[in-house]
Amino acid sequence: MTTSTIPEELFTAASRSGFDDRELEAFAKHLHSMPANQAARINPFAFAAAAGTDADKTVDLFVHGAQLGLFDLEWGMVCPMCGAITNSVSDLGRVEEDVLFCSLCRRDADSVLDDTIEVTFAHVPAVSTLDLHGDFASYQHYFTSSSYPHREKWLAYHQRNTVADARLDPGQQRTVQLDLQAGRNYRLLCLDTQSGASLQVPEDASSRTEQQVALTLSENGFSQTDVTLTGTRVSLQLTNDTEQPVWVRAMLIDFDQIMAIVDGGPPQFGQRLTGKYLINNQAFRDNFAMDELAADLKLKLRSLTLLFTDLKGSTELYDREGDLAAYRLVQDHFAALKQVVRSHKGAVVKTMGDAVMAAFPNVKDGTAAAISMMAAMQELSGGQPEKKVGLKVGLHAGPALAINAGQNLDYFGQTVNIAARVQGLADAGEICLTGALNADSEVPMLLNRAGYKGAAEVARLKGVSAQEQIHRYRGAA
Repeated sequence: MTTSTIPEELFTAASRSGFDDRELEAFAKHLHSMPANQAARINPFAFAAAAGTDADKTVDLFVHGAQLGLFDLEWGMVCPMCGAITNSVSDLGRVEEDVLFCSLCRRDADSVLDDTIEVTFAHVPAVSTLDLHGDFASYQHYFTSSSYPHREKWLAYHQRNTVADARLDPGQQRTVQLDLQAGRNYRLLCLDTQSGASLQVPEDASSRTEQQVALTLSENGFSQTDVTLTGTRVSLQLTNDTEQPVWVRAMLIDFDQIMAIVDGGPPQFGQRLTGKYLINNQAFRDNFAMDELAADLKLKLRSLTLLFTDLKGSTELYDREGDLAAYRLVQDHFAALKQVVRSHKGAVVKTMGDAVMAAFPNVKDGTAAAISMMAAMQELSGGQPEKKVGLKVGLHAGPALAINAGQNLDYFGQTVNIAARVQGLADAGEICLTGALNADSEVPMLLNRAGYKGAAEVARLKGVSAQEQIHRYRGAA
């Protein structure tokens, strides 16, 4: 693919994301080469690795492209045990808040933005040609996270243990014959609607008389979810009462095979765009309005790194420089800090007076951003001490809730309170952080390399019952 055949929307998104011509051509070439079933759910990190483009800029390009209508952004709820995409929605406000249910595993999992919520992008032109029901492997892969490490093992498991299947158009009725084994458990599955029904054959089932069972599939699932059979031969009448084509399969549940796949503990997913990563992406926050979120939105995060800043000496600056000059410096400070946050994979949550609240997916990026913020403030002073305004930075990491704060996606919880209070302990030019960050060996290493020396102290924070260990870092004068 040459630049002359690249869609205008892709040019625009690439320009906004900092792509040069070579990177854009590599991105467009890989996108054009993807089969429809892969282009329907794109993991931007895997895409960047295959295309040879920068991962962070690639995420930004997909976000900008989604805003321009080139891609559909999809929030997928993923079972941590089998990697199945149990549900997918087009906007954040419809993500399941508490638990998700996997029809294959028949188990609940916490709905958490850190790991069970992942984001993919669908290339709109490719999706129009997508046929999910022509190939079993493509169908299975589409409904399983591409970052799930045992995806091929699950595919092989399904292929080995499927005893019957039926493809049904909307409103269609079909009958399939099942010849089952006594004392075994079977599952009727439809990944299109993420529905399941249990078929249990008793140990003493000896009847060879064919049993008639009728099940209707609606958008809410099968008309029965637990069916106890009287014999081993079944005539299963299936009716598709949904508005989409579906693929229904009857499958033997073999627990020994399942345990062989998941043996060794929970699987470690590969790199992917989690919900936590995306809501802390500045391009996403800049491009997608939050005012349509549910008023009572509350989505869980296991761990979030929060950074608060404030300016010391800003009041004196207004007296000394006058309103216009001081206002310009404060606005330049906001612009510089926002650029630092963006370059360290974070997002500015809000500004309050002269203060900034920012969020990062991990402690390393948050700490590196704090160091860069101090350097940016040094540059803003331009070597003129009389214009110098001291930046104070505080950081903390822990669980939080993502909430709707009017037209802004904000965070709520004790982690937020502690991070704000820690910033209040800092003096000009200091970075204060809690033990939750300092315990990560990379954090003090980053600060020491940047010339910061730390000292630990114990502080009582307002609104926090327990004392908190604080690490106060100051750079060389």
